[in-house]
Amino acid sequence: MISFCYPALRRRYYPKALGLALLLAGSLAARAQAPTDTTFARLLRSNQLTLTAEGARYSGPGWDKLRADVQKSTMVLVGEDHGMAQIPPFTQALAQVLRPKVYVAEIDRYQAQDLTRLTAQSGLPTAFSRQYPMALSFYSWAEEFELARSLRAQGAALVGIEQAGFASTGRLLALMADQVKSRTTRDYLRRQATAIQAHDRAALVAGDYGRVSVNTLRTTLLDSVRLLTRAESPQVQQVLQDLEASVAIFKTNAAGKPGGHQARINLMKRNLLRELAPYQRTEEPLPPMLFKFGANHMGRGRSVWGDIYDVGNLAVNLADAHDQKTLHIFIIGKQGTQVGGQNPEDFSKNVAAYSNAEAAMLRPFMAATPTGPAWQVFDVRPLRRALLRQGMMVATPQLQATILGYDYVVIIPETTASHNY
Repeated sequence: MISFCYPALRRRYYPKALGLALLLAGSLAARAQAPTDTTFARLLRSNQLTLTAEGARYSGPGWDKLRADVQKSTMVLVGEDHGMAQIPPFTQALAQVLRPKVYVAEIDRYQAQDLTRLTAQSGLPTAFSRQYPMALSFYSWAEEFELARSLRAQGAALVGIEQAGFASTGRLLALMADQVKSRTTRDYLRRQATAIQAHDRAALVAGDYGRVSVNTLRTTLLDSVRLLTRAESPQVQQVLQDLEASVAIFKTNAAGKPGGHQARINLMKRNLLRELAPYQRTEEPLPPMLFKFGANHMGRGRSVWGDIYDVGNLAVNLADAHDQKTLHIFIIGKQGTQVGGQNPEDFSKNVAAYSNAEAAMLRPFMAATPTGPAWQVFDVRPLRRALLRQGMMVATPQLQATILGYDYVVIIPETTASHNY
């Protein structure tokens, strides 16, 4: 949203997110000049290529090199700054090369189920979005939804491993109501779902994201749901357990207490292991898999959050166990607009201008990206080798995390915000 994970959307509106803003923040070190070390500058220049984007078509030496490395990899992990319309078509082009059997996304399992169902229908799911604003998380935007549809058309399974969605509480209670046997319980759950959905819509319209139910849900309500569903199916109780776990993480982060982020990452890793269990056969290779998360989650090694090893590092371990390879691609815009709000009624309020020119994680890459249409592709691996083997100096810890965590950095000179539907 390095979190390498949270963009404008999460850093401003998701209480759980410290955000990309934190790690791109302008500390004195981050505002230092780009590294003057001649080894760094030489390796940066000699491993910089251009990529031409024409609609959904990509060409040029940068694309050729990326495509060749994707063909050699089993898992391709795309780390992004969310809410930029140019990133989903690029990811779709990577998928055309990789042909993944599994797409792992930064959504929860119930959102993945809804997305799988909705992408099988024609058109955009505007009715669902009106009823449950942002209940598909990032896939509530047209470009992301079309990416999911194209992946399903290729036969990829959509897998969600995130905690329950920020705006999904009403949807989850409605799902439970659809599955319970008791009429009394069903009526209670539907009343609560309707009330919570109305409350959350008002909070999204007002821009009061701290008031969204997942941050304020009463313990007594969860206790009542638990009591009423104690004799219901394991599936119903699983939804409740997932909601309770998510509420606990959101409330911990909203209160500024430690441990919420680590709990979230641990949950995602457990979910990933569960979802990939059918593919984990000791004597068989893993099938091709595509991941797309906020950039903080997709690097190898230790996260810049602190002493945390994120989903990207677990993917490396899984691939290593099968003697296979991962490829880590960090893609982000230099400037332009991106999603900056979640208003379900006035979409014009969801667009925000930004600049990443001074981002601590990426400053030399940004400085080397000229104005113009050509995207810039940097092969980071020679820089990583120089850092690890030759003791090359790197300006900031954030920049070092990028070099250690990613194989490629792709800079889009100017982006536009993803579109609501």
